[in-house]
Amino acid sequence: MSEPDHYLALGVAPDATTDEVRDAWRFAVQAFHPDRFTDPSLREQADRMARRVNAAWQVLGDADQRARYDRTRRGRRSPSEAPGRELPCPACGTLSMIADQQGAAASVRCPACAQRFTAMIGARLVGRPQLQMRFLGGRYRLELADATGARSRVQVRRLPPELALADGETLSLVFGADGRRVRYIVVHGARTDIGWKVR
Repeated sequence: MSEPDHYLALGVAPDATTDEVRDAWRFAVQAFHPDRFTDPSLREQADRMARRVNAAWQVLGDADQRARYDRTRRGRRSPSEAPGRELPCPACGTLSMIADQQGAAASVRCPACAQRFTAMIGARLVGRPQLQMRFLGGRYRLELADATGARSRVQVRRLPPELALADGETLSLVFGADGRRVRYIVVHGARTDIGWKVR
């Protein structure tokens, strides 16, 4: 198994200052603290995330360890490597690192359960989600653009109320086994990625 990318875990750039790394760690520790979740499966995922960001802080928060980590990291990564996006499997919830497709759809194989699923990775939201069919429990239409500017429309059922999507945000959609229904929406921020399960 490859060594985890501590910069990716905290959502910071490799040239981030110690203060930026500390701020990202504090935010992630608060966001993924296991005590914030009552559902056992979410609590387990939050515990994994909390351990991951704490491990990243232990390395990146210490100047000597960070310098050593940077030297080994440069040796195993090419500078032109595309940024990765961490997305959950719709069947088992395992997070997988997938290369950014800049809005294109890709077929992904989960490393844990071996199920194949489709994901639209790194798309840019055009406008805000449009509510349609309110009487059917709320279906939303998302208009997305890829790196070439080509647009596609996706229907999503019942967006979580805390998910406030804005024009221009970068996001990824994880589709279920049927390849039509969106199961997860992951918003890619400058510091961290936040995902919601769509019911």
